[in-house]
Amino acid sequence: MRIASRHRRGRGTDRGATLVEAALSSVLVMTVLFGVLEFGLAFKDYLSMASAVRDGARTASTMGNATLADYDIIQDVIKRMPAVNTNQIQAIVVFKGASSTATISTACQTASVSGSCNFYGPTDIIRPSTDFTGTGTAPDRYWAPSTRKDTLSGPPDYVGVWVKIYHGGITSLLHLSKSYSDQTLMRIEPATIS
Repeated sequence: MRIASRHRRGRGTDRGATLVEAALSSVLVMTVLFGVLEFGLAFKDYLSMASAVRDGARTASTMGNATLADYDIIQDVIKRMPAVNTNQIQAIVVFKGASSTATISTACQTASVSGSCNFYGPTDIIRPSTDFTGTGTAPDRYWAPSTRKDTLSGPPDYVGVWVKIYHGGITSLLHLSKSYSDQTLMRIEPATIS
């Protein structure tokens, strides 16, 4: 009988150890699970934004100096980011590049600069097309589409699109709540020879 009672006592200790191991391993499994989820959502937002930036630059290249070029660029970028909510968009910038390897200036990342870029914040991206005239107080007046060169004799301007979004993480576990940005630069397609 003594042997049987010792056996029971040993099993009870194993049960306690198993419970502690399960508690510790479940914390580890949940941490990995939330990490994969957080990283996946952040990566999805970034890829969606990067694809939209390329599409916006293509639109900018083909629109050239059309009056509603910037409005169409903004609408195209928003439409191409179905994974990103419009309240996550911090800025859309249409900027002039000096060459095919140009990057957006630091000044253009926060505000419009005359002759260089048009900065569109959260309130600008919901404006109606009638606000985009390239003159007066229009948001696209700083680098008006009508001043963009789209002729072969020149050469044509380079136009870039830069987008900045904010990804808010579900948990603060991996600190993935941050802003992401991307840019694409293309040459404006020539519309005329002279």
